[in-house]
Amino acid sequence: MESFYFTLTSLAFLVLLMFIYFPKKKIKSLENKIYSIIILSTLFASLVEVYSFILVTNGIESYNYLYLFTMKILFFGFLAWIYYFTIYILVIAMNNDNNKTNKIVKNSILIFILVLLVVLILPIDVNEVNGMKIPYGPAVNVIYIFSIVCILVMLGAFFKNIKNYKNKKYIPLYLLVVMFGILVVIQKLFPSLLIVNAVFIFVTFVMYFTIENPDVKMITELNKNRLLVNQTNEEKSNFLFLASNQIKEPIKKIQEISQDTEDIKDIETYQELVKEINNLSHSLSFQVENVMDMSTLSNVNIKVIENKYNLPNLIEKLRIQKEKNVHDNVEFRVNISENIPEYLYGDSKLLEQVISSVLNNAIKYTNQGFIELNINTIYKYDMCRLMIDVADSGLGMSIDKVNDLLMLDEPLEEKEERRLETGDVDINTIKKIVSKMGGYFTIKSEIGRGTEIKIVIDQKIDITDDIVLDKYLKKDKVLVASNDMKFIKSITKLLQNKGLEVETSIYANDVLDRIRIKEEFSYILIDDMLDKRALEVLKELKKDTKFKIPVIVMLDKDTEFIKEHFVEDGFSDYLIKNELASEIERIF
Repeated sequence: MESFYFTLTSLAFLVLLMFIYFPKKKIKSLENKIYSIIILSTLFASLVEVYSFILVTNGIESYNYLYLFTMKILFFGFLAWIYYFTIYILVIAMNNDNNKTNKIVKNSILIFILVLLVVLILPIDVNEVNGMKIPYGPAVNVIYIFSIVCILVMLGAFFKNIKNYKNKKYIPLYLLVVMFGILVVIQKLFPSLLIVNAVFIFVTFVMYFTIENPDVKMITELNKNRLLVNQTNEEKSNFLFLASNQIKEPIKKIQEISQDTEDIKDIETYQELVKEINNLSHSLSFQVENVMDMSTLSNVNIKVIENKYNLPNLIEKLRIQKEKNVHDNVEFRVNISENIPEYLYGDSKLLEQVISSVLNNAIKYTNQGFIELNINTIYKYDMCRLMIDVADSGLGMSIDKVNDLLMLDEPLEEKEERRLETGDVDINTIKKIVSKMGGYFTIKSEIGRGTEIKIVIDQKIDITDDIVLDKYLKKDKVLVASNDMKFIKSITKLLQNKGLEVETSIYANDVLDRIRIKEEFSYILIDDMLDKRALEVLKELKKDTKFKIPVIVMLDKDTEFIKEHFVEDGFSDYLIKNELASEIERIF
């Protein structure tokens, strides 16, 4: 009966854990999903174990088919627990690399199902020890072998990442190994004491208090988010500093060349200077229009490919490959912004081939000096603009060749695309491929002084976790849309005093984008004097039948007389800007 008491007590703790864990709001992650399956498989095994005890207490014989079948169902619960616990440890060891995890699950699930079938087919026998029925036989041996293999796989993954041994996420693994050793000893000394499922429940319980507590995970994510925000602000400042200098440089050169042309009478020299001005103006246009202009960063323009990839890993792979081929007198540098999202959606294979080909060209024509790859990013909600810059101190090329390349506007031929697989393609082909990806390309070069290639490609990012965080920290959030910065500052302060979180925007399309990507707001306040009239924006918003957010129009004093018409047109309320304080009190 001791085993029965163990089972009942463990089941009570498990039910308590379920009541605590499942109702809590959680950040969606693969770890959470697997942990939920672990809890449910433990519950399944516990209920079956209780049922088996009921059969025994009712005097059912050990050779009874119902009892034997019940024991096999119990074994299924044990196998499911150890299998999913192994997958959990592998996910941790691979730092939540979904691609690798999915491959492992696809390959291992067949083995798991095969083991279940073998256990179902193979016979089991039952011994009675101190009034308890103890299963043994081929089916039980398969369970022991499978469990040992799973533990060896987990230990292999752990030792492969031994440098992370202090990671608290490995605590359940340490505990399982220790408990498994203790379990073997106890079963040898007291064969009638069946505590396998109790051990599984204990490890599951410890997982909650060490790594799977939703509150702790949420706080961890918030701290991570705060660090990223601080880092983002710093990187934005650095990026703007670099970008402003990159804009100033061609302007300065154009001014210098313009001054020099006044005294030039040689027509050939004059033509060369005009070509250089043309080249510099293209560089300037690229920087302003294709990099800095955030209005072009729209989900509509992105060629979305549902291939999730890790950009830092991709770049590290390229770095290792290419540095072997760099000449001894060349310094190879790779700088990637720490603010780049962990995962992006896009054609990772084509992106890798493009960057690889640009680096191959730089390596080919650079015998001394440096080759440098820089990757920065700009965010806009669920979109990310990658700015890839490859500079070298190699042979360079003439202005004529650069201008011809910049003027190139031909479609990518099939034979050129096939050559990309080999990495042996010229700059012309690279430019065509970047255009095919929906990106932008520019080049700056000078004979004897090297080449700099800039590529801009927009990719989609996953914002699911951010939305979950917003819901967890739910605080009434207001979107204020106005291009009057002084007014925005005033209304923001008043709304924040009311305990509201305030987001601002200066463009109508920006408001539409935010709603389109499912940003949540309690209210939207739109200035009627935005770049689009407020009613026009409201009509666009209401094209989505699920749109239910109250929209308040903000009016100047001279349009107050038609305020009721706005309510009739569908606005939930109006706000007179000249009476801001009293209007905020009235509405909020």
